[in-house]
Amino acid sequence: MSSSKVLPRKSAPRESYHHGDLQAALLEAAVNLVRANGPDHLSLRAVAEQVGVSPSAVYHYFPDKDSLISELGDQLFIKMAEMQAVALGSIPGSSARAARMRYRELGRTYFRWANSEPNLFRLMFGGFCKIEKRGTHESEEAFLMLSKCLDDLLATGVITATMRKYGELISWTAVQGASTLIIEGILPEAAFEELLDGLELAMRGGAK
Repeated sequence: MSSSKVLPRKSAPRESYHHGDLQAALLEAAVNLVRANGPDHLSLRAVAEQVGVSPSAVYHYFPDKDSLISELGDQLFIKMAEMQAVALGSIPGSSARAARMRYRELGRTYFRWANSEPNLFRLMFGGFCKIEKRGTHESEEAFLMLSKCLDDLLATGVITATMRKYGELISWTAVQGASTLIIEGILPEAAFEELLDGLELAMRGGAK
């Protein structure tokens, strides 16, 4: 099997773009290039070539590669959070069972995003996007959803106040770590449900 990279089809050159259209086109091209080749090979020149404009046109919106990745990262984090919000909205109710289902579904949706978009996930969490520059975690929609799920687990008696203190740290690192190990081929995909089982037991202090 050939190891050469497959580039997305280039867009036809355009003489002009309406205000805002070019920025959207550049971001779309960046997503397509990362999907095809991974985040290591993204460049402003490649994005310009993909859209069919000069590099100087790209610099008007993104003066360097970091600014392009920052904006792209913002959009990807928002898209992942929207996917999670839809999943949680499908599980209504205030019971302990509903709270547990929402907590597990939040993790599953995180993994589904990683597994369906591995190269975009690598860009988001592989050191390309500087998460600390995007504001505190508490301002992130995905983080707020996790906190709400944990609050529901506490309110329904699934977890104790002692464990609630560590909920975000334990949950995020476990789900992030398992997702990364699976998409890199180190763990089998079935391991994720086992991770959720173990995570739920840990959050309940081992009580079945």
